[in-house]
Amino acid sequence: MKTEDRGGANAPRVRIAVLGKINVGKSALTVRYLTRRFIGEYRSNTDLLYRQTVTISNTPVEVEIIDVSGETRDVFPIEPIQWADGCIVVYSITDKESFHYAIDALQKLRPVSSAPVILLANKADLDHLRQVDETEGRNIANQNGCPFFEVSVAENSNDIYQAFEVLLNESRCIHPNNANKIRKFSVTKMIGTLIGTNNKCQQQTQGGTVVVCQKSDLHRNRVLKRRQNFTATASL
Repeated sequence: MKTEDRGGANAPRVRIAVLGKINVGKSALTVRYLTRRFIGEYRSNTDLLYRQTVTISNTPVEVEIIDVSGETRDVFPIEPIQWADGCIVVYSITDKESFHYAIDALQKLRPVSSAPVILLANKADLDHLRQVDETEGRNIANQNGCPFFEVSVAENSNDIYQAFEVLLNESRCIHPNNANKIRKFSVTKMIGTLIGTNNKCQQQTQGGTVVVCQKSDLHRNRVLKRRQNFTATASL
């Protein structure tokens, strides 16, 4: 996999929601995948949307990844999940509560979405602080019928890229007509670019953009997605 600054207008588009408790490394995971850079500890009290074009098996794919904030989340984030074509549920092996959060998320996903899901355990480099055994995570993934990966975002685990590519490929198989979908995503504020003009941005990322997500935007896109699916089915 490699990332590119811009993709073709006809590139298939896949949308991924990254879920998890605070401090499990969701943002670091997303940025590591898209840029191969590590941003360290990062917290946000709002959902962030990353856009990037990646190349998988010599095919450009336009990827949109929503980093769902867990800091102020009092209810299950249905809007981002129904917006997404695939989901990654993340927990930290050093935080048992984050593991319980992930289990709860997996149980709540299926009633609201049929999108493919991956369970990903982060911070494998902190094995001396481990609170969740690898077998526990693997067993939960097997019970929920989803792939499992244990990775270290800090150490750039190869499994990070494999996890995303497995999910992207599965999502593309389920949604083969994504390239023809018209999906507008309006935002009220651009908070930064992954090609930064200051040193802080340049150290963290390269290529793509990150914007604030609004619930109304996700709802609008979800409604449009349903209409397009209905139109496609009716035309068969």
